[in-house]
Amino acid sequence: MPLSFSHHSATALLFCASILGAFSDTCAAVDFASPDDESAPPISGISPKYLPAYSPPADGVSWAGHVDSELFTNLSGGIQRGSTGHIVGQFGVSYDTQKAGFWKGGKFTLSLMGIYNSAAQQDYSGDIQTASNIWAPDALRFYDAAFRQHWTNWLSTRVGYMDVNYDFDVTTNALQLINSSFGMTPTITVNVPGTPTYPYSGLGFLVEAHNQHLSSRIAIFQGDPRHQTSAFTRGYMALWEGDLRWDGPKGGHRGVGTEDNGRYILKVGAWHYQQSNPHRYGLSPTTSGVYAIAEGNWDWSDERQIGAFAQLGGAPQTLNPVPWYLGLGLRLSHPFVNRPDDSLSIGMARAWLRPDSAADSLGVAAERIQHAETAYEATYVARLTEHVTLQPDLQYIQHPGGHHPNATVGMMRVHIEFF
Repeated sequence: MPLSFSHHSATALLFCASILGAFSDTCAAVDFASPDDESAPPISGISPKYLPAYSPPADGVSWAGHVDSELFTNLSGGIQRGSTGHIVGQFGVSYDTQKAGFWKGGKFTLSLMGIYNSAAQQDYSGDIQTASNIWAPDALRFYDAAFRQHWTNWLSTRVGYMDVNYDFDVTTNALQLINSSFGMTPTITVNVPGTPTYPYSGLGFLVEAHNQHLSSRIAIFQGDPRHQTSAFTRGYMALWEGDLRWDGPKGGHRGVGTEDNGRYILKVGAWHYQQSNPHRYGLSPTTSGVYAIAEGNWDWSDERQIGAFAQLGGAPQTLNPVPWYLGLGLRLSHPFVNRPDDSLSIGMARAWLRPDSAADSLGVAAERIQHAETAYEATYVARLTEHVTLQPDLQYIQHPGGHHPNATVGMMRVHIEFF
């Protein structure tokens, strides 16, 4: 995988920096909060693409790093029984212009990711939703290289190489679940191989406006993030998302990197993928879809908290192999009195399948394809030390790929944070 930036990305970042020079005095006169929205929420054992909160070694400069190691075993059903190992490591640095003594609201981020897998987990379980959100082709690449600017207390922008799932289609209460569908709905990721999310972040530009209860963000990303030097010559993906949050402690941006999530959250989004030469690049044809997320959080007895979520996704065009998706789940924090930092999550992810598309990919008759693949998951995150968590996970997958026998999958993951 390429480790260098294209001239398009360099031009975009330099242009942004030049704009800042002209407006730095204006920004300095504005008093607004500058949340660390590039770091992960305070939830242990979260998806490995999210870095933990940055630790500051010096004024303006901070760093973070982690590694996730996992043993995946297909216990029964699917294609075949067997095991495979997955390892993902990420290291990142950030530069806060305000803390460094320059203008307010600016932050540069840069991270490097390495991925290694001993075998493809789908060769065992055969599922289309991907039971492990760690599995991906082996790679060593820049994962994040972006600049964010808070212009006022209600307007911000971000430009550079970044993961679209940092800001769009994020379900906070589902972040500990390991099945990939809980990270980003498969009506996007399965239908569009060019989605700029793990393991391929992409070049993009995002604008967000927000107040105490409402936020709206719009972005455009390159259409083939597997080729970092292609910029927008291989199509593009455009997204919009609006969210409503209420019964929370205060206002401001409440992205995946802040603790200020309202007690109740409702999100709706829409996306469009435009590709002029899908057959030439082996990508999805032009398509589009919508999604919605609802979350609730409640206090329970003995300092316990419970969170619930529902996810919906739709991409009904006949060319899409996954036209509909439904995800449901619960997360219980502090499940035991003597384990305040542990949590327990359960979830169901159901992806409806188009029999013709699934049959073509498997080389079987369409009448042999089931109309949906459903994964049921239970996972427990045990914080062993301040920097180490252990996460056993069990999934039961009905009709993997719409064709294979029901599979039972077990995983054991170790998450280590370095700083």
